[in-house]
Amino acid sequence: MKLSTLRFLLIITLSLFQISCMQQDKKQDPYKEGDIVTWKINDHLILKAEVGERREHFVTHNERVERDFYRPQSERYIGQFPIDYQPTRFDKISESEARDMPISKHSGRRYEFNLMLNGSWVQASDRSVYSNDTLDHPDQVKVVVNNYSLGGNTKQSFDNYTMLELEADSAETNNGVTCYRFKGEKGEYNHQKCFGQSENSLISGYEIYIPITKQVPMFVEYRESIYNGVKINWYADRKNLDQAQAIDAAIWRLLDTWNISSIE
Repeated sequence: MKLSTLRFLLIITLSLFQISCMQQDKKQDPYKEGDIVTWKINDHLILKAEVGERREHFVTHNERVERDFYRPQSERYIGQFPIDYQPTRFDKISESEARDMPISKHSGRRYEFNLMLNGSWVQASDRSVYSNDTLDHPDQVKVVVNNYSLGGNTKQSFDNYTMLELEADSAETNNGVTCYRFKGEKGEYNHQKCFGQSENSLISGYEIYIPITKQVPMFVEYRESIYNGVKINWYADRKNLDQAQAIDAAIWRLLDTWNISSIE
């Protein structure tokens, strides 16, 4: 009887160990630094890049979150790079090759990379961009690229809708970015909306939200028709607002360099 019990316990233990190992294998980042990846967002935007330093997993200590949402094999994270990073440019593929290539299927259809400012560096984590403490360092910028097909552009949306809730006469412009107070708000501590001029002539601009709480990063968004429709968000510490144009230029330069689609 005791022998049977021991055998049963041994079988259960081994089974749990195998399941744990299988789960651990599924949870591992399938890419390593230096790998060459090709990820298609749409026919006009196909990223081919050498992936950078991998990020560490931020453990939430919530079993349900870990089980349901942590799928590194489905993530499309290119890496973290200094803002002046010059990536390898790969040859373009033909229009027919671009159209025939299947769109990369993954959770959320998001493509991510980070930039580092001011010569700083930090080990990147996969802490959610929707978290108020998403940044691993004040000089880090987290960038998220998505397909976009709703029409219009950032400037049209800002002029036609966002300005309705802002005080037009509160405008203050610095380094190509014009910021406004919300209507009815006065004093030093307010949240703001800003519009930035892009140095890319094909981009209408970018909208910035600066929250009241200084510890919460500013949130920036583009909704543009370039690449047949793309939405880009980036998150940065407000202390780097004066570098918004440099960040803007770096994002579009990297996408242009990584893009191997020949479809204009």
